[in-house]
Amino acid sequence: MTSTEKDRWPGAGRQREIAIAIPIISFAGIAIGVALQLLGVIPDAAEFWYGPAIGAFLLGYLAWLKPRLDVVSICAPIFAVMILIIPLDTKPGILIVILFAVSITILLIRLEKRFSTPIKISEENPMENYLYDYMERLRVMFSDIDRKTAHEIAQAFLSFRFGLYGNAVKQADEAILQIKDTEPGKVLKLALSIIRERANNLQNADVTPVTDIYFVDDDAPYLAIQIPKEANQDPPVLHLDNAIILIYTVSYMRSKDDEETLEEHQKYITGIISSYKKAMGL
Repeated sequence: MTSTEKDRWPGAGRQREIAIAIPIISFAGIAIGVALQLLGVIPDAAEFWYGPAIGAFLLGYLAWLKPRLDVVSICAPIFAVMILIIPLDTKPGILIVILFAVSITILLIRLEKRFSTPIKISEENPMENYLYDYMERLRVMFSDIDRKTAHEIAQAFLSFRFGLYGNAVKQADEAILQIKDTEPGKVLKLALSIIRERANNLQNADVTPVTDIYFVDDDAPYLAIQIPKEANQDPPVLHLDNAIILIYTVSYMRSKDDEETLEEHQKYITGIISSYKKAMGL
């Protein structure tokens, strides 16, 4: 992954900036409180708890952006309200404020290490590793997909998977309307259009693969399966398979409501990838 690719991915810089800002704001706030006490502006540095409180709210927001749910980090703003803003018992002292800042910093490290990865790496199944790497490549590309849109995308995939083709057409249409016209968004819309067209054909008992909607060469960075043209014996099926994998990947990473259900279909996705293993030289 080149630095140029990272810079153009939506949300790549935003999460890094938030992560860096959390400890800086938290401890800078404490330092300001101490300085105000020394200057005689406030009687107790602990009264200036704004830095750690803001850090907690930023931590909760960052946890919401991650592909895996960390309930503790998401609840950090609630802890800030209970401990710092509206304490249930006595007002917190400076030691409590410092410990709170240290705690959310530890939670931040835990969040970055344990909840930034969509799926576990399997040493036994190379295709799961391939899918994992693909997800990591796309994770920041599609970080701007909100929960509602991701749910619609997931439902379109699941309906298509279960043969509910009428539902798949409807849900693909809904998702397409909600996706932004960014570069990744346009590729995702194209993938949904391919799935929609295929579902519509199957609903009408037409088993012919899609022939009029294709990915183009510029879409390659977003596609899981890339093989030489001379090895591509069935282009419509390849485009359909890439669309299915892309839609599944975005759904899995961004729809927390459907994560467990989608995980049950991981073998289906790795099976598609496996069918191109020889052509990809894996």
